[in-house]
Amino acid sequence: MCVVMLPVVALTACNPAHVAKQAKKDVDSGNAAACTEERANIEKAVENFTLLNPDTPVTETALVEGGMLHSRSVLMDITADGTVVPAVGSVCA
Repeated sequence: MCVVMLPVVALTACNPAHVAKQAKKDVDSGNAAACTEERANIEKAVENFTLLNPDTPVTETALVEGGMLHSRSVLMDITADGTVVPAVGSVCA
């Protein structure tokens, strides 16, 4: 006697609420990664700028003009003391 084993595939209904929650989770994960990377890049730019220009205040404009950044960040801001913080109203805030 031969027994044939067929794979069983579980089918689940497409639950819109579950799909939406998963999509939001995926977007939030992507946003968190983007925020982390952006913060690290700007912190490195601040560090480099400060080493090369110890007497010049660090601003995003100075970083762009000094060639440390291509453009101002929409995710992060720099405080007066050079600390990188999430920009108000951004996904990082």
